[in-house]
Amino acid sequence: MAPRYEKIILCRGLSEKNDSQEAYVKTLKTAGYSCDCLPTLRFEFVNTSELRECLLSSSSYYGLILTSRRAAEAIKLSAKEDDDILHPWRILPVYCVGPATESFVKTHLSSDNCFGKEAGNAKELAELLVASVAKKSKPLLYPCSEIGLETIEKTLNESDINVHRIVAYRTLPSETLESDLLKFMDNVPKIFVFFSPSIVEHIVALLKKKLYDMNNIKAVAIGPVTEQALVHAGLKVFATASKPDPISLLKAISDAEKSGLDEKTE
Repeated sequence: MAPRYEKIILCRGLSEKNDSQEAYVKTLKTAGYSCDCLPTLRFEFVNTSELRECLLSSSSYYGLILTSRRAAEAIKLSAKEDDDILHPWRILPVYCVGPATESFVKTHLSSDNCFGKEAGNAKELAELLVASVAKKSKPLLYPCSEIGLETIEKTLNESDINVHRIVAYRTLPSETLESDLLKFMDNVPKIFVFFSPSIVEHIVALLKKKLYDMNNIKAVAIGPVTEQALVHAGLKVFATASKPDPISLLKAISDAEKSGLDEKTE
């Protein structure tokens, strides 16, 4: 059966033009979709010196929490002048959200002790941490975005697990987002895949500014937090992928399309 909406737009960060993005494109194209990428966000690393000082004090920490590839990139940047800084961290536990983050950590930070790739979002990772980390242990180092939700920190603190949260990067809209988005603003319904709440914020603001017909957008969320952001933005959620990986995304879209067909035939 051919897809109902053949065009899929992946809304992602500028730094994510990598193997992970290629995996999404390949999986969707194999299933019969036409797939384009919309560079939506750019990232600015901050507090690099402070993060470096934390990395130099590895004996003070139980391990790392990394909820995005950018957080791992921030660590790599902080240690770029002396890679030996990372050696003690390679045996400490690193808790990652999703397989893409874990893959980057293993490849670029040489960590041999990663956990959590099956966790599709911060809530699931927090639950894993509560089950894995002893109460009142050394703190977990948690570099994140300035707009990072407090889900993990709040959950762990409630369980007497210490967290040292440090803002390691800022999330900003792509400087060419408006002109890039205009290429897709025709009257043909298409699927837009939103990977984070900040992506929802920037794209929806531009669509409303241009008075674009929101009915032409079949909004697909990666995870429940992004789904909630879409609802708050006034968009009907077409589908939600349970985990940040290509197979989960394809399944969510396929299930939504089948459900739509079933509704039409009833």
